[in-house]
Amino acid sequence: MKNYLIIFTVALLTTSQISAQPLTGYWEGKICITKTDSLTVGLQIDYQGDTLYAELDSPDQYFTGQPVSGLMFADSTLSFRVPEFGLTYSGSLSTDGQRFTGTCTQYGRKFACTLARGAERKQFLRPQTPIPPYPYRTEEISFRDRNGKYSLINGTLTLPDSTPKGLIIFISGSGWQDRDESLYAHKPFAVIADTLTKAGFATFRYDDFPTAIFRKSTTYDFADGVRLILDSLLQRSDLQYLKVGLLGHSEGSLVASMVAADDHRVDFTIHLDGVAQPIDEILLYQSEAIARASGKLTEKEIANSTAINKRIYDVIKKSKSKEECVEKIGKLWDELAAKLTDEEKVKYNLTPQNKLITLQTFGSPWYYELFRIDPKKYLKKIKTPVLAISGQKDLQVDANATEKIMDKYLTSNTLYFFYKMPDLNHLLQPCTTGSPDEYGQIETTIAPEALESIVHIAELFATYGHPVLKVVK
Repeated sequence: MKNYLIIFTVALLTTSQISAQPLTGYWEGKICITKTDSLTVGLQIDYQGDTLYAELDSPDQYFTGQPVSGLMFADSTLSFRVPEFGLTYSGSLSTDGQRFTGTCTQYGRKFACTLARGAERKQFLRPQTPIPPYPYRTEEISFRDRNGKYSLINGTLTLPDSTPKGLIIFISGSGWQDRDESLYAHKPFAVIADTLTKAGFATFRYDDFPTAIFRKSTTYDFADGVRLILDSLLQRSDLQYLKVGLLGHSEGSLVASMVAADDHRVDFTIHLDGVAQPIDEILLYQSEAIARASGKLTEKEIANSTAINKRIYDVIKKSKSKEECVEKIGKLWDELAAKLTDEEKVKYNLTPQNKLITLQTFGSPWYYELFRIDPKKYLKKIKTPVLAISGQKDLQVDANATEKIMDKYLTSNTLYFFYKMPDLNHLLQPCTTGSPDEYGQIETTIAPEALESIVHIAELFATYGHPVLKVVK
């Protein structure tokens, strides 16, 4: 689960009488979050044909070229928005054309932000990211919703030159994700799709629902989106008779389980750092593990933070509606914060700013419903082969807990492999501590041993179907 401040990309429309040419190039500045904390952002503007194209980077977070929308340049003012992150920007171009001075707004908070020329755009080495031309075919595909009203699924189908060994559909983790599951300048799904297609599989990876729809959607809707993909792709003559697998990362593995539990078209599932515990247990583990790895809190402070989070999660689980949830969390938040100093509020994330962001998150259909889903309900219904790979240093999902639950609930007629890989984190990168702070610092997108296991077991599943139980640790 992510809470990044900024990241974006857009088609830039110019409506000003000022020449567009001076706008091209790289602009960089800092968003002043507090008096002592800031975040570097950069804007790259170039032409694509006759249209200006811009990408906004967050180099401190190892993000480059992320989508924005609604970007305009009129009357010497540049503006854009990022609906996925509740963010907008507006800045005026100086008379010498060397800087935009303006304000960035996110979830009601305003931050000063000046973008100026002169800095060099940051580049992050990601040697595993596939670069065209590819030794296989790719197709860009769109599917409309079940009522045919709008484009719901937009993705990339990869096809080997020979008859595919199988078809694998990718499902991303929590929060809005693009088809490559891009984060920290890594593109994990692009790397896995490239590896599988070179090994002879067809793959389909897709962007999450359009933002306006995504905000109203729940995990159940994401599962129905996968079923829609199956409905659509399996109408193709070149895909109809293939073994079909679902590959899910993090929350995406829960979606894969939900579909595989009752859809006979799914022949196997691959769970990467998958979800097997209820979400409140995952979040409590996550906050403790990350805090301990950071070294910023004492054991007593970690215990206090855990107790606070548990009280909040209990309210969410017991609330009978989103509205009741938001109201009760707001009251509990004020009650807890009233007992703390300003320094303690920052330490335990109980500031007024955090309250605003948290209430918006807790009031979303997705988050509220996620607290009512028990993954074990679906795991015990899966009758088809399963591969689960977890990083032993995953600080976001407890690999040991996942292993115990999967061992218990996966049924006896399933070919089941659980690989708990040492020194890998939640992204299956080789790491030192497993902390999310390391994700962007690591050049490797996915450890080669994890990729090899995915290919090897996928080939086994596609070839042998549904043999008897065989657990390999």
